[in-house]
Amino acid sequence: MPDLGIDTIAFAAARREEYVPLSALPGAADLVPPERLAAAGIPLSRLMVRIPEDDDVDVTAQVLAALGPPAVPQPLFFVRSGPLRDPNVAALAGLVHRSGWEGEDVGLSHLDELGGTAVFGLLEWAVETEATAVVCDEPLFADAACGHPRFAAVGVRVRRGASALTVSGCGEGKPALTGGHRFTGRGPCDAWLAFCAALAEGVVADGDRVLLHTRGPLREGWLALLAVDVSALRLVPAATASLLGGRSG
Repeated sequence: MPDLGIDTIAFAAARREEYVPLSALPGAADLVPPERLAAAGIPLSRLMVRIPEDDDVDVTAQVLAALGPPAVPQPLFFVRSGPLRDPNVAALAGLVHRSGWEGEDVGLSHLDELGGTAVFGLLEWAVETEATAVVCDEPLFADAACGHPRFAAVGVRVRRGASALTVSGCGEGKPALTGGHRFTGRGPCDAWLAFCAALAEGVVADGDRVLLHTRGPLREGWLALLAVDVSALRLVPAATASLLGGRSG
């Protein structure tokens, strides 16, 4: 079967303010499972938690709209880093309905920091010809020492055969690959946003090898890409995005 490739990347990021110290919510720390607190990797004294807020900021919908409808119906893979903002809302069903998506849809949740890297193992197995994947990161917790976090989403259109970028491999754990461009971040979208910034600046050239590396408090994962034809890659900023950090090499 031909290699999996990427010919379009859309991205969006929005700084958020609806986080309060966990200590400001009486009894809240007792309601959060200890393993969830450990997974956050943030000292309790600095831990902030997201409070649901009704607004119209939906980075996932922005990214899907920026990608535009595919020429022919294809599967949609919706990958979330953690719990929904509103547990009473079926996010994938709403996204499919509002976008008028034609084709199958698959939802994946709680991959946490590995959502933007290891998920390509599933895509490698599941995609027959073409598909769209959207990775959404809406952190439940934040570190007060780092300021308010951002909601982020990255969407890619993947296909079999010749593409602007070729997927060379992916995995969980510390990457053994060296050389080329390396972009590292904590969340599932961070390395992707840094990679998009480098692409926009013309840093990546044909023939370059790219490593997207996500290193969270408990797990890390990686995705290796080969730039085949950068000029053919469609890069679409879906909204005013903050492309900060995570870039090296």
